[in-house]
Amino acid sequence: MFARVLCGKVKPGMWDDYERYYNEKVVPPTQKMKGFQERRLLRSLDNPDEGISISVWKTREDLENYVRSIERQGIVLEGEKLFAGEYSVRDFEIKISTVHIGLF
Repeated sequence: MFARVLCGKVKPGMWDDYERYYNEKVVPPTQKMKGFQERRLLRSLDNPDEGISISVWKTREDLENYVRSIERQGIVLEGEKLFAGEYSVRDFEIKISTVHIGLF
């Protein structure tokens, strides 16, 4: 599996708007794409305007198709309005993945 990781800061006080944008504009189109496995949004405990978005893809080709897709281009253009100019995007191969299923 492969992951795309975006780390960034939104404009001060814009986290709720970013979260709404993420749920309404980012999640739905990617869920329908070939090879999509999951998506996570993490918010920093130290800085409420900072977060990480992780999307997981079955194959590298699926990830690359997402990166080149028209859907992603639209997502990026709209999302950039919310960022404070500080963000980075990197792709990774997932080497180890565990799932914990608790009894409680």
